[in-house]
Amino acid sequence: MAFGANGDVMELVQINAAATRFAAGISDLDMPVRRIFPLGRLLQAIKSNEMALIAPQLWDDPREDPTALCMLDGTELVPSKGQRQLADYLAPAWAQCWSLNPGSDTLLRAYSRVRLDPKSRRNMDRDNEGVIVNTTVRRLLSAAERWHADGSDGHVVVGRVEYLGDELIWQRIVNACNGEHGPRFFCTVQGRANSLLWKREYFGHEQEVRLLLIDRSWRQDEPPPTVRFVNIDPNTLFTSISFDPRLELFELNERDAELRDAGYKGEIVRDRNYEKVLSQLMMTRDWPDP
Repeated sequence: MAFGANGDVMELVQINAAATRFAAGISDLDMPVRRIFPLGRLLQAIKSNEMALIAPQLWDDPREDPTALCMLDGTELVPSKGQRQLADYLAPAWAQCWSLNPGSDTLLRAYSRVRLDPKSRRNMDRDNEGVIVNTTVRRLLSAAERWHADGSDGHVVVGRVEYLGDELIWQRIVNACNGEHGPRFFCTVQGRANSLLWKREYFGHEQEVRLLLIDRSWRQDEPPPTVRFVNIDPNTLFTSISFDPRLELFELNERDAELRDAGYKGEIVRDRNYEKVLSQLMMTRDWPDP
Protein backbone atom coordinates (compact mmCIF):
# COMPACT_ATOMS: atom_id res chain seq x y z
CA MET A 1 0.00 0.00 0.00
CA ALA A 2 1.40 3.41 -0.93
CA PHE A 3 0.47 6.70 0.70
CA GLY A 4 0.71 10.33 -0.26
CA ALA A 5 2.47 13.01 1.75
CA ASN A 6 -0.66 13.50 3.88
CA GLY A 7 -1.19 9.78 4.49
CA ASP A 8 -4.01 9.43 1.91
CA VAL A 9 -4.16 6.26 -0.17
CA MET A 10 -3.12 6.92 -3.78
CA GLU A 11 -4.43 5.49 -7.01
CA LEU A 12 -1.82 3.58 -8.96
CA VAL A 13 0.31 5.99 -10.99
CA GLN A 14 1.78 4.85 -14.29
CA ILE A 15 5.53 5.28 -14.67
CA ASN A 16 5.12 7.57 -17.71
CA ALA A 17 2.64 9.86 -15.91
CA ALA A 18 3.49 13.31 -14.53
CA ALA A 19 6.19 13.32 -11.86
CA THR A 20 4.95 12.50 -8.36
CA ARG A 21 6.44 12.42 -4.88
CA PHE A 22 5.06 10.62 -1.86
CA ALA A 23 5.87 8.64 1.27
CA ALA A 24 5.21 4.90 1.55
CA GLY A 25 4.72 3.08 4.83
CA ILE A 26 5.53 6.20 6.87
CA SER A 27 2.86 7.71 9.13
CA ASP A 28 4.95 10.54 10.63
CA LEU A 29 6.81 12.66 8.09
CA ASP A 30 8.73 14.43 10.85
CA MET A 31 10.35 11.26 12.16
CA PRO A 32 14.14 11.64 12.22
CA VAL A 33 16.25 9.52 9.91
CA ARG A 34 20.02 9.30 9.74
CA ARG A 35 22.66 8.17 7.30
CA ILE A 36 26.40 7.58 7.60
CA PHE A 37 28.13 9.28 4.66
CA PRO A 38 31.75 8.61 3.77
CA LEU A 39 33.62 11.76 4.83
CA GLY A 40 34.91 12.55 1.34
CA ARG A 41 31.47 12.16 -0.28
CA LEU A 42 29.82 14.37 2.31
CA LEU A 43 32.36 17.13 1.80
CA GLN A 44 31.83 16.85 -1.96
CA ALA A 45 28.03 16.97 -1.53
CA ILE A 46 28.24 20.13 0.58
CA LYS A 47 30.63 21.85 -1.83
CA SER A 48 28.70 20.87 -4.99
CA ASN A 49 25.16 21.01 -3.53
CA GLU A 50 24.58 17.60 -5.10
CA MET A 51 23.77 14.21 -3.61
CA ALA A 52 24.26 10.83 -5.32
CA LEU A 53 21.63 8.10 -5.62
CA ILE A 54 22.87 4.66 -6.66
CA ALA A 55 21.33 1.91 -8.81
CA PRO A 56 20.45 -1.24 -6.79
CA GLN A 57 22.82 -3.44 -8.80
CA LEU A 58 25.75 -1.60 -7.21
CA TRP A 59 24.69 -2.37 -3.63
CA ASP A 60 26.38 -5.11 -1.61
CA ASP A 61 23.31 -7.36 -1.28
CA PRO A 62 22.91 -9.26 -4.60
CA ARG A 63 19.16 -9.58 -3.95
CA GLU A 64 18.43 -5.87 -3.45
CA ASP A 65 16.01 -5.83 -6.42
CA PRO A 66 14.27 -9.22 -6.12
CA THR A 67 11.85 -8.61 -8.99
CA ALA A 68 14.82 -8.26 -11.36
CA LEU A 69 15.76 -11.85 -10.53
CA CYS A 70 12.41 -13.39 -11.57
CA MET A 71 11.34 -15.17 -14.75
CA LEU A 72 7.70 -15.29 -15.81
CA ASP A 73 6.83 -18.84 -16.89
CA GLY A 74 3.57 -19.23 -18.82
CA THR A 75 4.29 -22.53 -20.57
CA GLU A 76 1.66 -24.48 -18.61
CA LEU A 77 -0.99 -21.82 -19.24
CA VAL A 78 -0.22 -20.69 -22.79
CA PRO A 79 2.56 -22.80 -24.34
CA SER A 80 3.39 -20.11 -26.90
CA LYS A 81 3.94 -17.60 -24.12
CA GLY A 82 7.16 -19.26 -22.97
CA GLN A 83 9.33 -17.43 -20.47
CA ARG A 84 10.11 -13.76 -20.04
CA GLN A 85 12.18 -11.92 -17.48
CA LEU A 86 10.22 -9.69 -15.11
CA ALA A 87 13.06 -7.19 -15.44
CA ASP A 88 11.55 -6.15 -18.79
CA TYR A 89 8.74 -4.45 -16.84
CA LEU A 90 11.02 -2.59 -14.42
CA ALA A 91 11.89 1.06 -14.89
CA PRO A 92 15.41 2.09 -13.86
CA ALA A 93 15.62 3.31 -10.29
CA TRP A 94 18.21 4.80 -7.97
CA ALA A 95 18.21 5.01 -4.21
CA GLN A 96 19.88 6.35 -1.14
CA CYS A 97 19.51 4.52 2.18
CA TRP A 98 18.70 6.24 5.47
CA SER A 99 17.82 4.62 8.79
CA LEU A 100 15.35 4.92 11.64
CA ASN A 101 17.94 3.37 13.95
CA PRO A 102 18.83 6.12 16.46
CA GLY A 103 22.43 4.92 16.50
CA SER A 104 24.30 1.73 17.28
CA ASP A 105 27.87 0.52 17.49
CA THR A 106 27.04 -2.15 14.90
CA LEU A 107 26.00 0.37 12.23
CA LEU A 108 28.83 2.74 13.12
CA ARG A 109 31.45 0.03 12.65
CA ALA A 110 29.77 -1.20 9.46
CA TYR A 111 29.89 2.19 7.75
CA SER A 112 32.81 3.99 9.38
CA ARG A 113 36.39 2.85 9.79
CA VAL A 114 38.66 4.35 12.43
CA ARG A 115 42.16 3.00 13.11
CA LEU A 116 44.15 5.37 15.28
CA ASP A 117 47.89 5.60 14.72
CA PRO A 118 49.58 4.65 18.02
CA LYS A 119 51.86 7.71 17.91
CA SER A 120 49.97 10.51 16.18
CA ARG A 121 46.48 9.31 17.28
CA ARG A 122 45.18 10.23 13.82
CA ASN A 123 42.76 8.04 11.91
CA MET A 124 44.80 5.99 9.43
CA ASP A 125 41.71 5.08 7.36
CA ARG A 126 40.28 8.51 6.52
CA ASP A 127 39.00 7.30 3.12
CA ASN A 128 36.56 4.95 4.88
CA GLU A 129 35.67 7.23 7.77
CA GLY A 130 31.96 7.94 8.12
CA VAL A 131 29.99 11.03 9.18
CA ILE A 132 26.51 10.75 10.73
CA VAL A 133 23.96 13.02 9.03
CA ASN A 134 20.44 13.60 10.35
CA THR A 135 17.29 14.81 8.60
CA THR A 136 13.55 14.00 8.43
CA VAL A 137 11.30 12.37 5.84
CA ARG A 138 9.54 15.70 5.32
CA ARG A 139 12.82 17.42 4.47
CA LEU A 140 13.68 14.69 1.97
CA LEU A 141 10.30 15.17 0.29
CA SER A 142 10.75 18.94 0.32
CA ALA A 143 14.07 18.53 -1.46
CA ALA A 144 12.27 16.38 -4.04
CA GLU A 145 9.77 19.21 -4.62
CA ARG A 146 12.67 21.37 -5.78
CA TRP A 147 13.79 18.66 -8.22
CA HIS A 148 10.29 18.56 -9.73
CA ALA A 149 10.26 22.33 -10.03
CA ASP A 150 13.37 22.04 -12.19
CA GLY A 151 11.59 19.65 -14.57
CA SER A 152 12.01 16.15 -13.21
CA ASP A 153 12.32 13.03 -15.32
CA GLY A 154 11.64 10.85 -12.28
CA HIS A 155 9.19 10.05 -9.50
CA VAL A 156 10.39 10.36 -5.90
CA VAL A 157 9.31 8.00 -3.13
CA VAL A 158 10.54 7.98 0.45
CA GLY A 159 9.61 4.55 1.75
CA ARG A 160 10.09 2.41 4.81
CA VAL A 161 11.67 -0.96 4.07
CA GLU A 162 9.78 -4.11 5.06
CA TYR A 163 11.97 -6.98 6.26
CA LEU A 164 10.53 -10.30 5.16
CA GLY A 165 11.49 -13.93 4.75
CA ASP A 166 12.60 -15.04 1.27
CA GLU A 167 9.45 -17.06 0.69
CA LEU A 168 7.17 -14.15 1.56
CA ILE A 169 9.05 -11.80 -0.79
CA TRP A 170 8.68 -14.25 -3.68
CA GLN A 171 5.03 -14.86 -2.79
CA ARG A 172 4.29 -11.13 -2.92
CA ILE A 173 5.87 -10.94 -6.37
CA VAL A 174 3.89 -13.98 -7.56
CA ASN A 175 0.65 -12.54 -6.17
CA ALA A 176 1.27 -9.21 -7.92
CA CYS A 177 2.09 -10.86 -11.26
CA ASN A 178 -1.08 -12.98 -11.11
CA GLY A 179 -3.24 -10.14 -9.79
CA GLU A 180 -5.51 -7.59 -11.47
CA HIS A 181 -2.71 -5.73 -13.27
CA GLY A 182 -0.45 -8.70 -13.97
CA PRO A 183 3.28 -7.99 -14.34
CA ARG A 184 2.40 -4.44 -15.37
CA PHE A 185 1.75 -3.72 -11.69
CA PHE A 186 5.49 -3.10 -11.61
CA CYS A 187 5.06 -0.50 -14.37
CA THR A 188 3.35 1.73 -11.82
CA VAL A 189 5.18 4.01 -9.41
CA GLN A 190 3.78 2.17 -6.39
CA GLY A 191 4.62 -1.24 -7.82
CA ARG A 192 8.20 -0.28 -8.68
CA ALA A 193 8.63 1.35 -5.28
CA ASN A 194 7.30 -1.72 -3.47
CA SER A 195 9.73 -3.93 -5.36
CA LEU A 196 12.58 -1.91 -3.84
CA LEU A 197 11.12 -1.79 -0.33
CA TRP A 198 10.99 -5.57 0.27
CA LYS A 199 14.20 -6.78 1.85
CA ARG A 200 15.41 -9.91 3.60
CA GLU A 201 15.09 -10.23 7.38
CA TYR A 202 18.86 -10.76 7.48
CA PHE A 203 19.26 -6.97 7.21
CA GLY A 204 16.50 -6.01 9.66
CA HIS A 205 18.87 -4.29 12.09
CA GLU A 206 19.39 -1.50 9.53
CA GLN A 207 15.78 -0.20 9.92
CA GLU A 208 16.04 1.40 6.49
CA VAL A 209 14.11 4.24 4.95
CA ARG A 210 14.91 4.59 1.26
CA LEU A 211 14.91 7.68 -0.90
CA LEU A 212 13.96 6.36 -4.36
CA LEU A 213 14.16 8.05 -7.75
CA ILE A 214 12.21 6.13 -10.42
CA ASP A 215 12.79 7.00 -14.07
CA ARG A 216 9.56 8.11 -15.80
CA SER A 217 11.04 8.50 -19.31
CA TRP A 218 12.29 4.92 -19.39
CA ARG A 219 13.79 3.72 -22.69
CA GLN A 220 14.78 0.07 -22.83
CA ASP A 221 17.16 0.63 -25.74
CA GLU A 222 19.47 2.84 -23.65
CA PRO A 223 21.45 1.56 -20.67
CA PRO A 224 20.61 3.73 -17.63
CA PRO A 225 23.40 5.37 -15.61
CA THR A 226 24.37 3.66 -12.39
CA VAL A 227 24.52 6.94 -10.45
CA ARG A 228 22.15 9.92 -10.47
CA PHE A 229 22.90 13.27 -8.85
CA VAL A 230 20.18 15.50 -7.41
CA ASN A 231 20.50 19.11 -6.31
CA ILE A 232 20.27 19.81 -2.57
CA ASP A 233 20.77 22.64 -0.10
CA PRO A 234 22.69 20.88 2.70
CA ASN A 235 21.90 23.66 5.16
CA THR A 236 18.17 23.09 4.61
CA LEU A 237 18.14 19.33 4.14
CA PHE A 238 20.40 18.28 7.03
CA THR A 239 19.21 18.95 10.58
CA SER A 240 22.55 18.08 12.20
CA ILE A 241 25.85 16.34 11.61
CA SER A 242 28.15 14.43 13.98
CA PHE A 243 31.52 12.77 13.51
CA ASP A 244 32.72 9.32 14.49
CA PRO A 245 33.07 9.47 18.29
CA ARG A 246 36.19 7.29 18.22
CA LEU A 247 38.24 10.19 16.79
CA GLU A 248 40.50 12.17 19.09
CA LEU A 249 39.39 15.69 20.04
CA PHE A 250 41.97 17.48 17.88
CA GLU A 251 40.79 15.55 14.82
CA LEU A 252 37.13 16.19 15.63
CA ASN A 253 37.96 19.90 15.66
CA GLU A 254 39.67 19.54 12.27
CA ARG A 255 36.61 17.80 10.80
CA ASP A 256 34.42 20.58 12.15
CA ALA A 257 36.59 23.17 10.38
CA GLU A 258 36.54 21.15 7.13
CA LEU A 259 32.73 21.12 7.04
CA ARG A 260 32.55 24.84 7.76
CA ASP A 261 35.09 25.55 5.02
CA ALA A 262 33.02 23.43 2.62
CA GLY A 263 30.01 25.68 3.30
CA TYR A 264 28.00 23.85 5.95
CA LYS A 265 26.35 26.32 8.35
CA GLY A 266 24.08 23.94 10.25
CA GLU A 267 24.38 22.26 13.63
CA ILE A 268 27.34 20.00 14.40
CA VAL A 269 26.68 17.79 17.43
CA ARG A 270 29.43 16.10 19.43
CA ASP A 271 28.74 12.36 19.81
CA ARG A 272 29.63 11.38 23.40
CA ASN A 273 29.15 7.61 23.07
CA TYR A 274 32.87 6.82 23.30
CA GLU A 275 33.73 9.17 26.15
CA LYS A 276 34.63 7.84 29.58
CA VAL A 277 32.14 8.78 32.27
CA LEU A 278 33.28 9.15 35.88
CA SER A 279 30.42 8.49 38.30
CA GLN A 280 30.25 9.65 41.91
CA LEU A 281 28.28 7.27 44.08
CA MET A 282 26.59 8.79 47.13
CA MET A 283 26.85 6.26 49.98
CA THR A 284 24.04 5.84 52.50
CA ARG A 285 25.99 3.56 54.87
CA ASP A 286 29.57 3.07 56.06
CA TRP A 287 31.77 0.63 54.10
CA PRO A 288 35.02 -1.25 54.76
CA ASP A 289 38.38 -0.04 53.46
CA PRO A 290 39.89 -2.02 50.55
